Amino acid sequence: MESFLKVAGMQYLHKVLGPTINRMFEEKRYIELDPHKVESKDVGCSSLHRTLSDSDVVEQSVHILRSYLTDLLAAVAKSIKLCPAVIRATFRQLFKRVGERFPEEKDQNVKFIAITSFLCLRFFSPAIMSPKLFHLREKHPDARTSRALLLLAKMVQNVGNMDPGVSCAKESWMAPLQPTIQQGAAQMKQFILQLIDFEEKDELDLQTALTLPSQVVKEGPLFIHKAKNKGPLLSSSFKKLYFTLTSEALTYAKTPSSKKSSFITLANIRAAEKVEEKSFGNSHVMQIVYADEAGQAETVYLQCKCVNELNQWLSALRKVCVNNTGMLCSYHPGIFRGEKWSCCHQKDKTGLGCDKTRHGVTLREWNDPLDPDLEAHLIFRHLLGVREAMKEKYLEWKEKGEDLPLNQSEDLSNADGPTQLFRVLQDLEEVYDKELSHLTDLADQERNCLVDLQT
Repeated sequence: MESFLKVAGMQYLHKVLGPTINRMFEEKRYIELDPHKVESKDVGCSSLHRTLSDSDVVEQSVHILRSYLTDLLAAVAKSIKLCPAVIRATFRQLFKRVGERFPEEKDQNVKFIAITSFLCLRFFSPAIMSPKLFHLREKHPDARTSRALLLLAKMVQNVGNMDPGVSCAKESWMAPLQPTIQQGAAQMKQFILQLIDFEEKDELDLQTALTLPSQVVKEGPLFIHKAKNKGPLLSSSFKKLYFTLTSEALTYAKTPSSKKSSFITLANIRAAEKVEEKSFGNSHVMQIVYADEAGQAETVYLQCKCVNELNQWLSALRKVCVNNTGMLCSYHPGIFRGEKWSCCHQKDKTGLGCDKTRHGVTLREWNDPLDPDLEAHLIFRHLLGVREAMKEKYLEWKEKGEDLPLNQSEDLSNADGPTQLFRVLQDLEEVYDKELSHLTDLADQERNCLVDLQT
């Protein structure tokens, strides 16, 4: 579930938590609820030469934290339509199944906790405590802001626990916030009910509902060059557009909200490289070589405002195209002007390039694009680990004649959910074992070569 939420819900997380996190970083308020940790000298009004007492600090902290939690819960309540369909469908199914498993009146909270255990405790709270790791901020917080974030994360966890009294019993200094947390738990319940409340007829078909949204890897304004047939290529011929790089395509339009836009499918990209400064009189230009609908090679030139932006765009493009087939081994760092290339003076416009491409050269930063392959691998390994337990449960359901009949059809599209899952896992496992065996053989060959060289 953690990997699933990271793959499917990162954009949603940013929209919900972003405003409150940014506010806390900007305000840098001193917040402390534990009387044993209060440092009054850090608070007060220096112009009036007055220092607040410990109780004043705690009272002020309660007021500030209440404000932050109220804003955050308000953002959550308004986010129902922003929540990806695949997450809503998953929580709906989780809520339904847990409710069937624990139907007693005394267990009515369990189906809510089943959802908040993932949404609050393992998604929202970790992101609040470490916003940089979830791409919410570019830098780690200072000590003061870090403590404020930790306390807010505790409150969100307590809201998710649906039982404020337990947490307040463990940390008595949280008691002043118990009414706020209790109210937040009630709001969270209402939010969950609305989140999973959609009619079956309004639900997308299974294939569409389980399609993960495109992830925005990088976006921002760039200058695009419109090639001319004659004359020198000048920087003035660049036109400013807004670019968005997702896990599927590079799109560009006049503004972020423009309805009309053009795009380059990532699978069609063949190279992303720098352009020589002499080509445009600017050292911050890159080129993207791609195949058009007819399969013909096309090149688009993009100008960045600085070298850092140039490197970041090149890095992001190369990372999302890492699995592309047909990538070029060479390219021209110059431009084709008149009848020859400006870099090597070759006259064949479609010939091999004069310099090697650098697909593997990327920036290895904390804010690298999310790696869906890694998160998918974690999900795959987990499902393999519980496959036998799932099969036993499935057979138990089948014997009881419950609503999961086994379809003996070999047509995967006609099989029920569990049957599809087991078949897909089997196919993935076969491919995984084959690739693992291949890598092992390569490692053995490399080891033998090293032994031969040493000999």
